[in-house]
Amino acid sequence: MTGLLAVCASLVWLGLRGSPDGRLHIFFLDVGQGDAIFISTPDGRQILVDGGPSPDALLDELGDVMPFWDRSLDLVVLTHPDADHMNGLLVVPERYRIGRVVDSALSAGSDDAAAWAAVLSTSEIPHITVFRGAQLRAGNVLLTVLGPPANLSAAAAGDNAASLVLRLDYGRTSALLTGDAPEAVETEMLAATLPLDVDVLKVGHHGSADSTSGAFVAAVSPQLAVIQVGSGNSFGHPAPAVLDRLRDVEVLRTDLNGRVEAISDGTAWQVRSRRHP
Repeated sequence: MTGLLAVCASLVWLGLRGSPDGRLHIFFLDVGQGDAIFISTPDGRQILVDGGPSPDALLDELGDVMPFWDRSLDLVVLTHPDADHMNGLLVVPERYRIGRVVDSALSAGSDDAAAWAAVLSTSEIPHITVFRGAQLRAGNVLLTVLGPPANLSAAAAGDNAASLVLRLDYGRTSALLTGDAPEAVETEMLAATLPLDVDVLKVGHHGSADSTSGAFVAAVSPQLAVIQVGSGNSFGHPAPAVLDRLRDVEVLRTDLNGRVEAISDGTAWQVRSRRHP
């Protein structure tokens, strides 16, 4: 009888894991050298922003942060079609019911996006491409597209400059998800006087030296900066210069800290991290 009770208790705990608890959860997933962010809203909406380089790594992480029975995502966002953001997503439409897919209008037509376009062409998932000013609402969580601007030409953009930049607002708390936006994009956003001041910053381009300028850090003034980066990567990410620019900010890195979870009740954040065994 004791053994049966233990099994039942375990099943109840598994059932509760990932269930809505009235708070916002942003998981910066540990998928190696790439970006993948899972968002669970206070009312249980589920959003996936990018998928990292590996389907297996993404599915393992989603299996950890979602209820075990759950195979649905309300929104999937591809910031841009680089392999370290896109490849993990290629298996998601066959594994999960997806309410809507959003990607960058500029990068959607690039050669790199062919695999993503092929996956979407075999599905009936509603799909939209967006520019600056678009808003995506999930209950009382608002995602606002800050970049790229509509007047940026596809020829001038390149994949990184065409990367979606998303501001998330919930109550009095906020986060900025920058994809791989380079310093030139940061400079343009600063000149456009966009609302960049947030609590949590997802550091651009895995901590590359060509992102996260000093002026940008000053304008964002984050309390927490998260760098999604692979251990021992060949790019030297994060660059020492970027870490120096963030010296007055709490920095967590997926290569050192594992999965990072930022939790908001609408007024303040709690942060925790978990490394894989």
